[in-house]
Amino acid sequence: MIRIGYMGIPFSNSEHAAEMMIQRMDDEVELVPLTDSENVIRALLNEEVDYGVVAVRNMVAGPVIETERALDANPSVSSITEISIDIHHCMFIKREGVEVNGVASHIQALGQTYNNVERLFPGISRIEVADTALAAEMLSDGRLPETTAVLCTKAAGIHYGLHLLEENIEDDPDNWTDFALLKKD
Repeated sequence: MIRIGYMGIPFSNSEHAAEMMIQRMDDEVELVPLTDSENVIRALLNEEVDYGVVAVRNMVAGPVIETERALDANPSVSSITEISIDIHHCMFIKREGVEVNGVASHIQALGQTYNNVERLFPGISRIEVADTALAAEMLSDGRLPETTAVLCTKAAGIHYGLHLLEENIEDDPDNWTDFALLKKD
């Protein structure tokens, strides 16, 4: 069985990218959520996974800095292929009627939605979280204040029982991100 580690947790964009990549493989595959790029690289180096999937760049927010840093620090890991996927963000809140005073998500999602979030909530504080789906989980289980909105996939918000406030909140409707399949050299 091939083990593929990906940045993020279930219902994240990276999980979706990993699922798309495994369609090209003939073997049985197990997906392993590893939250961030550094954990993916570490798991590759420790041979806990055979491949890794990480986001490398977005058309709006640019390079994924955490991935660049992790790869620069570990030259024995390289990209063997890349795919681009459309990225659509939704804004969820804990329950209808909550007064929102902050928005939490991965730094890339915050960058990809900056103008639309500012239009909805001028001057709102932004909270960086390691993964978009993790932000949904944290709001759901109380690790984020109830007054926080989160940006994540629609599937993540629904899975965690959150209330959908806005759909397709990305600043560019053609928003896409490149994901790389990594292997230890």
